[in-house]
Amino acid sequence: MPYVLNGRSVDVDEEPTVREGRNYVPLEAVVQNLGGTVTWEDATKTARATIGQWTAAVQMANPVVDVSGTRVTLADAPYIENDTMYVPWYFFRDAFGYKVEMEGDTLNVHL
Repeated sequence: MPYVLNGRSVDVDEEPTVREGRNYVPLEAVVQNLGGTVTWEDATKTARATIGQWTAAVQMANPVVDVSGTRVTLADAPYIENDTMYVPWYFFRDAFGYKVEMEGDTLNVHL
């Protein structure tokens, strides 16, 4: 599945998924391809995604995300499947300020 991240086409192993009619993308793979990092806290099922100066704490099944001390509420909660955390495709807009578009099967994320 192609992703277009900051203007370049990137193939990611995990496909976007549809859950309850909503599109989700793999958090870690997209963050890494945007030049960021992700750490995992198993006890709380929380991923910390850092891109540039911003860090978003994303907890499984919780739509409230802490972005560098600011609460951001997503319309759809993240979930985990096969050891991969999936977030709604618009997460990168709401948490990091990227422009995002889902065009057919392609996620386009850019500044």
